[in-house]
Formats: sequence, structure tokens, C-alpha cells
Amino acid sequence: VPYDGPESWSGGTLYPSSSKKAARAINAWSGALPLVILANLSGFDGSPESLRKLQLEFGAEIGRGVVNFRGPIIFVVIARYHGGAYVVFSKHLNPNLHAVALEGAYASVIGGAPAAAVVFPSVVLKETYQDPEVAAAQEKMRRDRDFSQRDFDEIFRRVHGEKQAALAARFDGIHSVERARSVGSIDAIVSVRDLRPYLLERLEKGMRKG
Repeated sequence: VPYDGPESWSGGTLYPSSSKKAARAINAWSGALPLVILANLSGFDGSPESLRKLQLEFGAEIGRGVVNFRGPIIFVVIARYHGGAYVVFSKHLNPNLHAVALEGAYASVIGGAPAAAVVFPSVVLKETYQDPEVAAAQEKMRRDRDFSQRDFDEIFRRVHGEKQAALAARFDGIHSVERARSVGSIDAIVSVRDLRPYLLERLEKGMRKG
């Protein structure tokens, strides 16, 4: 792994090679078969190494492939739909793209965890220092010589992690698929039980339209 690359490789992230493959696949089957995408996508990896390997260009090629695709497209959010994926698979890119999500999925420009870590770190920090346990630890460190900075840091890290997770959960609670549907990012929400017949029905309608 490059020193400035991602710390680990994980599913649900669009790295340069995966973005390139996705774009090629979309372009290859345009006009030949309907396109069904079952997506659990947290977006693009934004490391310097990823950007050097043309992540932005390959990501834009996905968007271009969606725009130019001839035939029905059904985009299904099965878990998460964030970041660059939220842009390049937007249903506004192609009138034949129908976007749906399973119940309980999440859809937003950024997910709760990165939002808490990157967008709202000052909020998390403020809530951490206002926590009674941290405040008590600060007071104890001033009065008790046996209570060291290391002891305080251990409590602070634990409470900070709890506050970060809580803010992420609040963010995800707001940016649910219900909200995505209300603002027009997706067209419908379906249950797991109804997904297969729903896809077949939408494919038939799309193919008749084409």
C-alpha cells in the first residue's frame, strides 16, 4: 500500500480500477441489455494515490456512461449510497434511470461516520469536553497527582469515540432513504421481499418503453 494511499482496501469503495471497470461495463452493454446496479457504495477513495491514478477521470467516465446509456437503468441502493457514487449514478443524468432503495438503507452526499470525522469535528470535540465524565477527569487531574495525563487521555479518547459515533448515528438518522425520496434523489423504497418482482416489473416497463 503506498504511503499516501488508503490504509486498507474495502468493499463499497470505488477505487480507480473499479471505477474504470464500471464505466467500461456500462458503455459495453449500452443498447444491448438493461442495466441493473445493486449498490452498496460509500463513494470514491480520496487518497493522493487514488487521485494520481485518475480517480476523478474514471469517476467522470461512469457519469458519462450513465448519460449515454441506451436502455433502461435500475439503480438499487441495498445498503449505502454516498459520496462520488451519489453524483455519478444520479437519476438526473438519464431519464431512463430509475433509482430505488431497500428499506433501512442510507443515501446522502456524505455518510454519517465521515461527516462526524471530517465535517463536524469541532462539534464532536465540544460535546466531548462538555461530557460530565471528561469534565470530572479534568478536575481530578488538577487535584490528584496520581491521576496522570495518560489516564485523562484514555477517558477522553473513549468519550470522544462515543460522541463521534452518536453524531454519525444522528446524521444517518436524518439522511435516510426517506429523505432522499422526499428530495427526489430516489424514486421509491421497496422491501427485500418485494425487490425481485419490483425489478422484473420495472425492467419490463423500461424495455417496452425502449
